[in-house]
Amino acid sequence: MTVDREWVQEPITVAEHSYFWLGVERTTRPDGNTITTGEQMYVEYFVPAEVRHEWPIVFVHGGGGQGLTALGPGDGRPGWAHFLLSAGYIVYVVDRPGHGRSPYDPAMLGPYAGPNPYEAVTPMFKVGAKGGRWPGSGEIGDPGIDQFMAQQGLVIGDGARAARLWQARGSELLDRIGPAVLVTHSAGGPFGWVVGDARPELVRAIVCCEGLGPMLTAIPLTYDRPVAANSELELVELTGLPEVDWGLMPRPPLVLQREPPRRLENLRHVPIAFVTSDDPKFGVLNYASIAYLRQAGCMVDELRLSDLGIRGNGHFMLLETNNREVLQVVLDWLGAAIATTSVAGGTPG
Repeated sequence: MTVDREWVQEPITVAEHSYFWLGVERTTRPDGNTITTGEQMYVEYFVPAEVRHEWPIVFVHGGGGQGLTALGPGDGRPGWAHFLLSAGYIVYVVDRPGHGRSPYDPAMLGPYAGPNPYEAVTPMFKVGAKGGRWPGSGEIGDPGIDQFMAQQGLVIGDGARAARLWQARGSELLDRIGPAVLVTHSAGGPFGWVVGDARPELVRAIVCCEGLGPMLTAIPLTYDRPVAANSELELVELTGLPEVDWGLMPRPPLVLQREPPRRLENLRHVPIAFVTSDDPKFGVLNYASIAYLRQAGCMVDELRLSDLGIRGNGHFMLLETNNREVLQVVLDWLGAAIATTSVAGGTPG
């Protein structure tokens, strides 16, 4: 592949690059042979030669995709993982159970949904294309979208089972590596909420890049008045929101709790930021998610790119031509929200 030289950044010196699996469990097939249950999670990590921040970044992909999105759009341009390494962060990139290099086996994980069709994602790419931030057309036939769609796969059909797996594997990861910052994107958003709920003492911050909000977790979170199921929450529709075209994306519940609200007992101790692009769908979704979290007593900031003079980005901001500029907004917020000046100790493996 010919790489445009303007896309190539300064060389990165990596001290360690490897991977491991979490939650490798075994089961016996009817024929008596032993196999894995398919519930494991793939984790790839990168350690820069000079670690300049105490807490690593854990990147969680969206949709039916995989952690490859942290490595850029697949055309030679660097991704957020490269920029974070340059900034001195240890980086962990996960493939959620049943995704990417965490292989999906319907016999083990049950019925599946997806994969998403091109028609579901091209409207999101078109926002960036129109704004001059996505280098292609945003239409079917765009080679960049082909690169993105090629990594999409099946999705666990049982949302509660998927969320419990994310919570278990994410908790295992933090138990192993220690405190970290979770950066989630799109359908990976609930991973941050369920892991932050289970390990609030190990989550230094959650950065949600237009991810699904806490009202969309398929398992209940920890409230100060506990609930055994989400159905026990008294929810009311959030009014006054602008009408937007959701396309093939199902309109998500945009709700608040009925007053007086339950407090999210664990998440309220975790600094949270939402990144908002110029895609109107996710502007509405982020607004509702932020309102829900704030009502539940959480500390939440919105990083609306247009308010910061960064315009034209769509939902796939981490793949667009100014992805370094977008990431800097996140890093600036992290620097203000948490102390990141001491040198990390220990080893990731």
